[in-house]
Amino acid sequence: MPTIIYPRALPWNWMVQRPQQLMKELATLGYTVFYEEPGSFSRSQVQKVADSLYLCRGISPLSLEHSRPRILWLNFPQHYSFVEDYRPDLVVYDCADEAKEEFSSWGPYIKPLLAKSHLVFASAQSLYEQLAKEHPQVTLLPNGVDFFHFAHPRKPPLDLPEGKILVGYSGAIAPWLDWELLEKVIAQHPQVHFIFIGALVMLKNFPLQGPNVTYLGHKPYEVLPSYIQQFSVGLIPFKLTSMTQGCNPIKLYEYAAAGVPILGTNLPELEKVQNSLKEKENPPFPIENALSLANGPKEFSTQLRELLKQARAKEKDLEEKNLEEDQQNENNCLDPVKDLLQDFAFNNTWQKRTLVIHSILSNYQLSRSTSVTLRRNFE
Repeated sequence: MPTIIYPRALPWNWMVQRPQQLMKELATLGYTVFYEEPGSFSRSQVQKVADSLYLCRGISPLSLEHSRPRILWLNFPQHYSFVEDYRPDLVVYDCADEAKEEFSSWGPYIKPLLAKSHLVFASAQSLYEQLAKEHPQVTLLPNGVDFFHFAHPRKPPLDLPEGKILVGYSGAIAPWLDWELLEKVIAQHPQVHFIFIGALVMLKNFPLQGPNVTYLGHKPYEVLPSYIQQFSVGLIPFKLTSMTQGCNPIKLYEYAAAGVPILGTNLPELEKVQNSLKEKENPPFPIENALSLANGPKEFSTQLRELLKQARAKEKDLEEKNLEEDQQNENNCLDPVKDLLQDFAFNNTWQKRTLVIHSILSNYQLSRSTSVTLRRNFE
């Protein structure tokens, strides 16, 4: 099997997202994956994280024995110069963000990277449409979720407020959140406690204050589901900008796997999912009970109120039924909204995404001179 190198870009345990998830699943499929940790280290070492998956700290993967072809996997356009450093047989550009607004500095590097890339993946429809005009080998590959990690029931964390209705956000605490909208909505719901989890990104301080707001900071990926499962509603309160037009939020899939109803702004990718659920699932309830979208503070607040009403009705129903089954079975048989969300998440796992990647890599031939080598290594 081929070797994949993910060069120094993101710490392995910081805000575990698309790069870490895809590398982990590709290693599960049998690829040898060298994931380089950025930063300086007192001593060089290679840490085996899982079968075929290695963290390289202060040591170049090129110095380690590995099979060919060598695949260089890039997420950030400014890293196009790494192609010369790593001498790969194949270059993959995995595009997950628009090079606009907060990421506008990436813009000048996209064309040079596309010129060096053999295969391109795009996480959102708008990214796919842009890149497909510039490159012949572009595949739409949305984000996904480790389903069982978020679906498996967990004990409530001790640092959450007790006896409160919890509405939460998990993800980067960043400028692309609509902080003005959030401030107004939070003020209109004093009976609700709003939880924010995530690292500060491009911000020095958490922007919100109030008696019904708690910022818990960054939480390790291992414990994140225990927090999300306590939310009555999961928020995706992004501004509508040229950058977020190409955002396919990972939290959409994580909330869904946890069975948490979702409230977001009218992002194109969220609208796409909402429409798809309406058409494919045809649920016996308004799709807004599972995924609700709103434009502006007034509509956002109204939709939040409706979702919380649904949550209270569910709790009342559980109390009245007084079933003698375990809590998980109760939720499954009494909560069609949760069933729909978890079915959606189960069909959009990182495992399924990497099977698409593997199929494309397996069928791709670099050139006449390397095609035989590639075929043999993928067999």
